Parts: sequence; structure tokens; C-alpha cells
Amino acid sequence: MSIFSPIDPLTNTCTQKRSPDSMASLPAGVLCAVVLFACSGDAAKLPRQFEGVNSGQCVQDGVAYPVGASVPDVDDNPCSFDCLCYSNGNIACNHWICFMETVPCVDAVPVNNPTEQQLCCNTKICPNGPNCRDYSSGQIIPAGQTVTVNGAQCRCPFHGLEAVCFRTTTTATTTTRLAK
Repeated sequence: MSIFSPIDPLTNTCTQKRSPDSMASLPAGVLCAVVLFACSGDAAKLPRQFEGVNSGQCVQDGVAYPVGASVPDVDDNPCSFDCLCYSNGNIACNHWICFMETVPCVDAVPVNNPTEQQLCCNTKICPNGPNCRDYSSGQIIPAGQTVTVNGAQCRCPFHGLEAVCFRTTTTATTTTRLAK
């Protein structure tokens, strides 16, 4: 799940732009504060060489861009997009924000032909559906199924990737019949 960076680089204020799949329950103010805090540490470390010429343009790799112009993202960073020239001569890009997502399987693989957002966030999928593992045997167990592993009944818990196994024991009972 990702959203666009809600911080305006000119005013350093929250714009609260969100993509349709953003976490609607997360208060926008908290999100902006977190993003502002996370971005403020990187402000002193510009990822590329930028040179402010005057208040009417930006220069990147010897090419001048007018204020408001789209500027190519020359470092091929999949986490940045929509770079613009601002009136202070700086070039700023939006960045994907990635939320920690738990993949519901032990055999997750990277997405084939990922979008820039998926590449940036290291998105993975479960090719065999949700599952868990019995670590004593290494066997993968499909979620929702009970499987016998080394004489124990194993299943995936509601949360977690380690199987829960129970040994069923049967007790033999002897019945003695009394004669009359």
C-alpha cells in the first residue's frame, strides 16, 4: 500500500494528497508528520547534483529547466517520480511511501514485471496462495487445510507463518465381560 508524499517542498507543508488505496483510517496529520520527519533527515543529502541558477530556472546535468517544468529523474530511482523545478532553483521529486505488509505465505516471490511502486516497496506475492510451514519437517501447509506431518495434525494459525501441530493419541481400552 503506498501513497504520494504529502509534503510540498516549497512550503514544507502537508498537502494530504492520497492515492485511492491509501489507509483511510490513518489520520492525515500523523501521516504528514511522519513523512515530514522522515524527509527532513534527507534534506541535507541531495541524491543528485543540482545547481540553482536563478529564481527562474533549475539546472540539472547542464540542462536548464524553467520553474514548474518536469525534470527527468536521472538516477533511475524507482522510489521517486514526478520531479519538478521550483522557484528557489531546486528540483524536488515525489517518493513512494511503503507500508510494511505481511505476506501470508512462506514461499513469497517478487512480482513479475513490477510497477515502479512495487519495485520500490519490494512487493512480493504468494504463488501457491496463503500457507505456513512446519519447521520441524520443512513441509509447507496450505492455509485452511489440516495435514498430517510425522504423525501430527498440522494447520496454519489465523496469524503467523509457523504451523500449529497436535499429536492425537488413542488410548486402547480393554472391556472385560463378566459371566452370569
